Amino acid sequence: MNSRDERGRVEKRIPFDTPQWSDGEVSAFVESLGREAYETPVESLESRLAFVFGRARALVVPTPSVALFLVMSALEIGEGDEVIASPLSWFAMARAVAWRRATLKVSDIDAWSFTLDPEKAARKIGPRTRLLLVANSLGHPADWKRFEALSRERSTVLVEDATESLFSESGGRRTGSFGDISILAFGSPHPNLGESYAAILTDREDLDLLFRALRGGRSEKLPSGTPPLLPMDVLLSPGMARLGLMSLRRLPAGLKKRALILESYQESMRSFEGVKDLYQSPSVDFVNWFAYLVHLGTRFSVLSRNAIVEDLCGAGIEARPFPAPLHLHPWFLARGFHKGMAPIAEKLAERAIALPFHPAMGAEEASLIVERFKEAATNVGAGSAIY
Repeated sequence: MNSRDERGRVEKRIPFDTPQWSDGEVSAFVESLGREAYETPVESLESRLAFVFGRARALVVPTPSVALFLVMSALEIGEGDEVIASPLSWFAMARAVAWRRATLKVSDIDAWSFTLDPEKAARKIGPRTRLLLVANSLGHPADWKRFEALSRERSTVLVEDATESLFSESGGRRTGSFGDISILAFGSPHPNLGESYAAILTDREDLDLLFRALRGGRSEKLPSGTPPLLPMDVLLSPGMARLGLMSLRRLPAGLKKRALILESYQESMRSFEGVKDLYQSPSVDFVNWFAYLVHLGTRFSVLSRNAIVEDLCGAGIEARPFPAPLHLHPWFLARGFHKGMAPIAEKLAERAIALPFHPAMGAEEASLIVERFKEAATNVGAGSAIY
């Protein structure tokens, strides 16, 4: 029994709720993470992410779309405001723009890097533009020097969509450190498989405090005069944060494994007529590719691309057609969006295939996948010119 003090109060703290971990499970977590990380896993995960990606502050939430929705809500970007974004995003994070009832203006991409074209984006900026959402597509960093200058010149909020680019580098900086705010995603097919969550990173304390108050949970001290906020309660559970902390330790080995797989892919695919090599801009230091993308030549149609994917899947290789641009989703088509709004993105997406690319693979498997791909591509018309 618990003892009581002279006023009859129970001396032992009795929490409102507590996870149902066994003593053995608790001991295993403590041994793996340390006592402090086990007891405050969310705070520990956030501090480690901020350190790793070179930011002052990090905030974790369940998904990237929720992260962008929270950011836009905190900044009161919504109906009547415009957001410029690329139509290509693996996570379709830009759908949060529609959730906030803001106007999405898709801008076309660079044909080589798949990233948003700064000149085309600049022409889209108008008096109602509040936010530039710039993605490091497939892991390749965007032209951040030009986008940061554009953001300053036009007084827009610059959000880095780094959901596909863990540890890519450009201009001596790591992705996750660009713009006013960065949004990262963790989980498959990144090296830390399965522990899916997102992080909002910034160097501005005022924004971080605002995001925390809106996320919910522990109250934060906001500047006097800040209007009351209605918390969204989009917290990451302590259990998921503990898994996230454990998975961070797998990142170095996972990155090395992916590098070996990439080397095998490139060696096996090199000089195969009709396939464009992976492109890396001269201004980019390193690309940690999110997926191994096969970009077919111009004589391949969307039907032949789909036939190749079907052949690979039939052989037990889970290849995927590159997702259709966001503005061609039925929801956007029903609201006036149409084909032709981003012709380069549309054209490239129709002739791109993502092949399996994760640390559980081996270099031998990558070579076998390429051989099967070549066979399927030849059957539907390989030998076409690239461009």
